[in-house]
Amino acid sequence: MESTVRFLNTSHFNLRAIQRPGCAAHNLRRASYLLAMAFAAILLLVIAAPAQEEKPKIPGLDKIISAQEHLAFTGSIKSVDEKHNTLSVNSVEGGNTEIFPIKHSTHVLTADGFRKKLDVLSPGTHVIVYYDQRADHRTVTRIELLASESKKKEPHS
Repeated sequence: MESTVRFLNTSHFNLRAIQRPGCAAHNLRRASYLLAMAFAAILLLVIAAPAQEEKPKIPGLDKIISAQEHLAFTGSIKSVDEKHNTLSVNSVEGGNTEIFPIKHSTHVLTADGFRKKLDVLSPGTHVIVYYDQRADHRTVTRIELLASESKKKEPHS
């Protein structure tokens, strides 16, 4: 008995092309195997395809639909960039740095409620930044000063 190696081509996926006379069970197993492989390939493509979020076709509709989130971020100021109107804050855990857009009208408050200007924000100052997040846009509502590393209390002698 001589065995031959055959390569698959498109005719092998046609059920009529795979029939051999006298071997109905083999043909049925082979057809079932090919259908199962095709189903598995389609299933993998569907699962592995990245989920794409459909954007609304009407401009501005996403602003109405998406909910605005009120959030807070606690950390120490890394830098204040007045040229680009940004505030960089290191998290309390020290793992990440967040960048917030600021305006000259942004409210800066002390822990006891007194208003200050943006120029009191200096590196090392501990703050809570309250902001609104809508999609990928942030709006800082207020910054609350907690403490500054440069103003630590010295022991009395």
